[in-house]
Amino acid sequence: MMIATGRAGLPKIELTADRLLLVEGKDEVNLLGRLIKDCFKDDGQGIQILDVGSKDNFKPNLIAIKVAAQSRPTLRSIGIIRDADDNPNGSFDSVCGSLRSAGYESPAAHAEFSDAAPSIGVFIVPDGSQPGAIETLCRRSVEGEAATECADEYMECLKIHNALQSKNEDKTFAHAYLAAMRDPVARVGEGAQQGVWDFQSPAFGALSQFVRDLSSLG
Repeated sequence: MMIATGRAGLPKIELTADRLLLVEGKDEVNLLGRLIKDCFKDDGQGIQILDVGSKDNFKPNLIAIKVAAQSRPTLRSIGIIRDADDNPNGSFDSVCGSLRSAGYESPAAHAEFSDAAPSIGVFIVPDGSQPGAIETLCRRSVEGEAATECADEYMECLKIHNALQSKNEDKTFAHAYLAAMRDPVARVGEGAQQGVWDFQSPAFGALSQFVRDLSSLG
């Protein structure tokens, strides 16, 4: 769900579930929607996934959720998923700062939930301690596949010729891997909708558990 802008510059949010999952963009909405369906055999009705637009938009969306929750007192839990990029600790601290500024109790650590109402959890992809992004988990989930070996060889060729300009090798890998699919697409979320990534892989184990925790709280 993409969030529109309401009064005072705040996003306009309509809560349709008692458990929310906030992500950085539409690609993550597509990927998490498919993960929930594949891992939990759930059509996603129990968890409302909100696209906040970018990593810098968590704070205004959290404030808007607090306003919207006044008419939905049954809101039980909020999960936030953000890429670590180059600084997992900084990403976690940034989200927690946004939570406190919006009047919520932040969790004590990555992948944990606060003991509050609503309970809040933060998951920094890939694992809370290493740099990376959602593409990192996608890449790990298809290790051993034939197309993975080919994509790795392609990237190694780029390095040999000093032609790899991307700062994120996992994103480059994802594009190369998706180009080999029956219906090539550009984004990992689109690939997820086609069933490309293995959500049963241990690579997605911790993230799946986080979503499972989110759905069971309250």
